[in-house]
Amino acid sequence: MIAPNSGTVLLGNTLTFSATITNTSDTSVFWSVNGISGGSPQVGTISADGIFTAPADLPPGSKVQVTATSHADSSKSSIAGVTVSSDIAVSLSPVSSSVELGALQSFHASVASSGKPDPAIRWSISGPACPNNCGAIDANGNYTAPAILPSAPSVTLTATSVADPSKQNFTTVTIASHFALQLAAPSSLQPGVTAAIVATLTPVPGSNPGAVLSWSLSGSGCSGSACGILSVITTQSAGGTAIADTANYTAPATPPQPNTIVITVTPQADSSKKTQATITIQTGPSLSLLPTTATLAANHRVTLTVTENGTTGSSIIWSVNGISGGNSTVGQLCVVDSSPCQSITTSTATQIDYVAPGAIPFANPVSVQVAIAGNPAISSSAQITVLNHILVSVFPNAITLPPLGVQGFTASVLGARNQAVVWQVQGSGCAVGGACGSITPGGTFTAPATAPTPSAIQIVALSQDDSTQSGVASVSISSGSNILSLHPASVYAGGANGFTLTVDGSGFVPSNPGPGSTLMIAGTARVTTCTSANSCSSPVNSTDVVQPANVSVQMQTPTGTLSNIVSLVVVAPGTTDDVISLTSSSPSISGKNIAVVEPTTAGVDNSSASFDLNVVALGAFNTSTNGCNLGGNPVALTRPASGTSAADICLFSQSGFDTSMAYTISGPGDVAVISKQPAGLGIIHLTIQIPSTALPGARTLFVQNANLDKTAASGVLEIQ
Repeated sequence: MIAPNSGTVLLGNTLTFSATITNTSDTSVFWSVNGISGGSPQVGTISADGIFTAPADLPPGSKVQVTATSHADSSKSSIAGVTVSSDIAVSLSPVSSSVELGALQSFHASVASSGKPDPAIRWSISGPACPNNCGAIDANGNYTAPAILPSAPSVTLTATSVADPSKQNFTTVTIASHFALQLAAPSSLQPGVTAAIVATLTPVPGSNPGAVLSWSLSGSGCSGSACGILSVITTQSAGGTAIADTANYTAPATPPQPNTIVITVTPQADSSKKTQATITIQTGPSLSLLPTTATLAANHRVTLTVTENGTTGSSIIWSVNGISGGNSTVGQLCVVDSSPCQSITTSTATQIDYVAPGAIPFANPVSVQVAIAGNPAISSSAQITVLNHILVSVFPNAITLPPLGVQGFTASVLGARNQAVVWQVQGSGCAVGGACGSITPGGTFTAPATAPTPSAIQIVALSQDDSTQSGVASVSISSGSNILSLHPASVYAGGANGFTLTVDGSGFVPSNPGPGSTLMIAGTARVTTCTSANSCSSPVNSTDVVQPANVSVQMQTPTGTLSNIVSLVVVAPGTTDDVISLTSSSPSISGKNIAVVEPTTAGVDNSSASFDLNVVALGAFNTSTNGCNLGGNPVALTRPASGTSAADICLFSQSGFDTSMAYTISGPGDVAVISKQPAGLGIIHLTIQIPSTALPGARTLFVQNANLDKTAASGVLEIQ
């Protein structure tokens, strides 16, 4: 028998039970909760002494059963019912809140109880705009308002006890929109003149409203292109968190009637904050100021040039935000390239420098205006955004390269004339020279053969204008197999013999001790020799290159992983040879399309000095002594007075010439090779037939092997 036979206990608190056993000397019992020996955290636990500890979270139905089972006879037991209760109260702060678009507000909730419940809180939000546009709340109660104002700008935030989901508290959050939108535009324009219109969205500090702006153009006396042309050209930082959208507006060639147009900018974040600019399209003389927009870092300058249309000789006045000549707060207007700044003293200056102030002005961008002195309605303006400092951007800003991969980087310096940068490679694993690769002064980066440790690599562009400012791009080094280059990378179609293809790259598995990587040519595995993790080679059959095509080449690791695919380009050979004649008076020629393939021997010899077709030396061959007089000068071939004559020459290559190769001579076909015989030691003996009608002058000797590799020994024969 269990005492008590029922009870109520708060979450996490304890209740003590006792069991009485009769008719046996063994009075011990086993305790269980809901059939689980000793209980569990979900239903509560009970000790060997009968002390029941309620779970921290309410169990299903809030009730459990405690059972005492006789140790002497397990068929004998007694049960007590336990009700687990909750006195939880959830408090929440702040009680109410107003949160700006995109801003973060932290809420705090706590659980109060006489028991020991689970203190965890489950957060949720609800409202008419949910789930798409009511913001988000994380597990810690941090609420982020939506970036776009919902039509019903409030949400309900609820904190629910995990221990007892029936206990919760809530607060109403009002989503506020107090960002500012300013529109800078000229009040008037001449027909056909283009001006920059700048819309600047300035968020409340700590907020992040949506930055998308919608532009529209309208007029009561026009529609479509009759109102002009409006095109958004840039979106960029205007200093701090402000975002500036710049649009070019070109006035129509014919003023509408009435002659005003309206440009409307509507923020997606809150359409009620749309702003408008009214521009009058005037007729008669006009001014055009270029550039129409600029972005400058503090104390930097830009040159502005005004063009007068129909107002030749008129005096003009320059101003910044309506201040003649500007000042140190909004920026100064100076004589071009003057340092220190020399104020504009002439009324005919059509080119000036605007020098940005040392700090971002309150009204940013500033408007530099030029106007006719006697008729200020005839004017033109440029909108200039001022930054605290220059901004350096690197493109691409993130990339993954294979080992030894090559990538060109470019840098843009916003806010300065000087676009020059100094390139650096940085990273915590770059202490050893070359560990992170190298970069040229022009921004061409070559990745290391293996990734450094740690593996992060940064490409840094350091501004030469301001060495405290730089841009960074991140580089990751891939770990899989990657093909960088083929040798040869291209061949002629129809070669009679096969050749060796060598693949350079990274991540290959060497053949020794094996198994190594396998070269796949046109999808078929080939016998492969990988001498290192960076180089493998395999034979290519003549049947692989019968027709012009791009033949796929890929590496496969022993585990079956495939590399990138690189194409072996098979090109149709030309049907005729073309001779390009250059002279001192005509040292160049255009209009020649030259297709060049690599020798098929490139796979076994990458040294351009020892390809087997290179003519190292040639000379006259003496048939009486079978002697060859090799030299480096052209061989003279004398024409007979009539009929034909024969001349014998010999030529040598480092890898040797043989009779399987074709030997031809440039020209109209009047001079020909009629016999070829081996002379030993890689020397070939050629007999050349020369007719009396042969054209005099220098001739080129061509040599072609069975794989259609061809070389030319230019000007080595002289017909006399």
